[in-house]
Formats: sequence, structure tokens, C-alpha cells
Amino acid sequence: MDLERLLPADPVRPHWSSQNALLYIGGLVVLVAISTLLGILGDLHGDGALVGYGAVACVASLGLALGLHEQGQRVAAGVLATLAVVFFTLFVAFLENLIGILDADIEDFQPGTLVLEAATIAAALAALRRFRAPLLMLPIAIAFWITVIDVGSVLSWGASEEVLSVVVGITLGLAGFTVDRDRREPYGFWLHTVGGVAFGGGVLALVKGDLGWALVGLISIGYVALAYRLARSSYAVLATIGILATTTYFTFDAVSFLGPFLPFDTGETEDGLDPWQVALCFVVAGLFIVLLGLLHDRLRAFWPDADDPRRDRDELATDA
Repeated sequence: MDLERLLPADPVRPHWSSQNALLYIGGLVVLVAISTLLGILGDLHGDGALVGYGAVACVASLGLALGLHEQGQRVAAGVLATLAVVFFTLFVAFLENLIGILDADIEDFQPGTLVLEAATIAAALAALRRFRAPLLMLPIAIAFWITVIDVGSVLSWGASEEVLSVVVGITLGLAGFTVDRDRREPYGFWLHTVGGVAFGGGVLALVKGDLGWALVGLISIGYVALAYRLARSSYAVLATIGILATTTYFTFDAVSFLGPFLPFDTGETEDGLDPWQVALCFVVAGLFIVLLGLLHDRLRAFWPDADDPRRDRDELATDA
């Protein structure tokens, strides 16, 4: 795979800081607020006007991104460029809705959504060539995930979407590994993160019963090993969620994991567990997570050729 064609060299590599935290939080607020505003304007002025408003949001975001990029504000430019990609996706969706192809069905398949996802990936790749911001990998990874699920929706067997989500997770993880090996680590962050979520989400949707949830616990431990082997702390975060979800399953009702992973209102529990017993279960889970952290050096002994974990790749990419 020619990574240079898709992912240009010299990506943005900023470290986490107060400034960058404000940039990302502010960008998220702008995204939510403008998306809400577009919905309100659409209700007031109709679908035709909504297409124009979507175009204005996209062009304005892109213009600000270009201006910030010229001033050397590469992180801020990457945030605005990502917003431009999202607003471009909304613009295409509004346009498809106006001409009536967004929800058109062809034998239970909606080609309009496939066009929308392809437009998202193309726009993000084009923006990458200009801004080299790893944050732009997020819409690419998510759009790829949704595309595979949509294409696979034509399959007749019941668990196709869950299985395809697992396949997408493996594919994105391998893509992230390839990017890391090519010394373009910042681009790999969102590939690993979305891949881990896709794989884990697919597994969670498939598992049933005690054996299935025991498998989730084992996979979570495997995620910890991946975190150490690949120097990607995102897998450690997902492993923690998996361990807590498994603890929740074996402590509460089997479907309670859909609520908060740290339930403060215990309510009714299975097998007559008292609240103090429930709390003790999570104490054990927390200590187990701590133990996995303390085993860091022992696990590293198996991989002497791996990169220094103290220079975690995710530290270079979480705010890029």
C-alpha cells in the first residue's frame, strides 16, 4: 500500500496541552451548536434553504481552516478542517434529501447512504493532503465502518452486522499497525481507536450467557497486551471498559451494561447480592485493573524489540 499517496508525511504532532484541549472542546461545541442550528433553520425555511445553509457552514469552516493554516496554527486548522468535512457530509445529505434519493430503497439497500459515506471519505482524504491533521482520520474510520455495515445489510443471515463490525475492527487495527510501522503514528490513533470500538462493540452484541461474557473479559485482557505491544493506550482504555462491563454482567442483570459502567444506584441485584457485595465486586475489578498496570514491565519483557512505552504513540496523536 502506498501510504504516501493517502497519508502525507510530516503529520501534525502536537502534545497534549491546555491550549489544544480548549481547541478541541471549542470545536466540539461549535459542531453541536451549528448542527442544531441547521436543524432549526431547516424547519423554518425548508429543505431547499437547508442545502444552502449547509454549504455556508462548510465553506466558512474551510475558509477559517485555511486562514489558520497560513498563520501556522496547524492544530486549530485541523480542527476546523474536520468540521468542514462534517458540514460537507451534512450538505451532501441535505442535497440528497432534497432530490429524494437519501432514503430511496433498492431491495432493502439505500445507495444514497453509500454515496454519502463515500463523499465523507473523499473529502477527508482531500483535506488530509492539505492540512495533515490526524483528527481527519476520525471521519474516515467511522465512515468506513458504517459503509461496510451498510453494504453487508443486504446479507440475509441475522448476525451479519455484528460479525462485519468485528471484521471492520480487525481491518482498522491492521491498518493502524501498518501506519505505525511506516512511522506515521499520529495517523494511526483514530484507526486503532475506532477499530477497537468496532471490534469490541461487535463482540458485545454477539455474546450471550456466562461463557460469552467470560470471553469478553479475556478479550479485554488481550486489549491490555495490545496496548503494551503497540504503545497505544487507547486499547488500555477500551480494556478497562470491557472489564467493567464484564463485572457489571456478573454482578447485575445481564442487560444492565447498557447503562452506566459505574452504577451508583444499585437497585435490585441478582442472586440476592447486598449493596456492599456489589461494591466489593467493583473493588476487585479496580484492583485487577491496577494489577494489569503493575504488570507493565513483565509484559514488556516478552517484546524487547517494541518501542519504549514511556513514549506512548497516543501521546502524540490524541490532540492531533
